[in-house]
Amino acid sequence: MGASEKNEIVMANIRNNHPAELRIDWDQFTKWFNATLQMYGSSIAPLKYITKGKRVQAQRIVNELGTKQVLIDAVVAMAKSDLCNGRCRTKLAGWKASFPWMLSKDEIMADLANGKYDNAPTAELTADEQRQLEQERYRAQQDARRAEARRIEEEERERRARARDERAKNCVSYEEYQRMKAEGLITN
Repeated sequence: MGASEKNEIVMANIRNNHPAELRIDWDQFTKWFNATLQMYGSSIAPLKYITKGKRVQAQRIVNELGTKQVLIDAVVAMAKSDLCNGRCRTKLAGWKASFPWMLSKDEIMADLANGKYDNAPTAELTADEQRQLEQERYRAQQDARRAEARRIEEEERERRARARDERAKNCVSYEEYQRMKAEGLITN
C-alpha cells in the first residue's frame, strides 16, 4: 500500500469519525495563515499550497486534542517569535521556521502553543540590547517596505512599457504621416 493510499484512508477516517467543527477548511486556513504572518510582520514564507500529508498531520493533531485552538496558537506564536523569524543573535540567526517545520513533530506544535519559542520579555534586556533589537526590527520593516515599493515601481514600469509598446504599434513614421497628409487622409 502506497503513501497516497494510506493518506486517503486516514483522511476518510478523519471525515467519518470526527465532528464537523474539528474539520479544517484549508482554503480559509491558508488565507488566515498568510494574513497572520503579514499582521505580525513575519518573514516566514506564506503558504501557497498545503500538501495532503501536511493536512493529514495537522488534522490528526487537532482531532487528538479536540480543538483547533492549538493550531491557531502555534501559528500566532510562530509569526511573533524572533527565533522563528530569523531575528535572533544565536547560532540559528537567519534560520526561519515554516509550516512544514511546525508540523514535523507533535512536540514542536505543542512547544509553539505553550510559549517555548516566545520572545524574551524586553524588560530583561539591557537598554543597549533593547535599542539594538528595536533597530533590527525597524530595519527589517524598512527593508520589507522598500522591497514592496520596488515591486510596485517595477510593476508600474512594466505597465508603462506595455502602454508605450501598444501606442507604438498604432503609430506611423513621419514619412508615412506626410504621405497620408498629402493624400488628404489626415486633416489638421
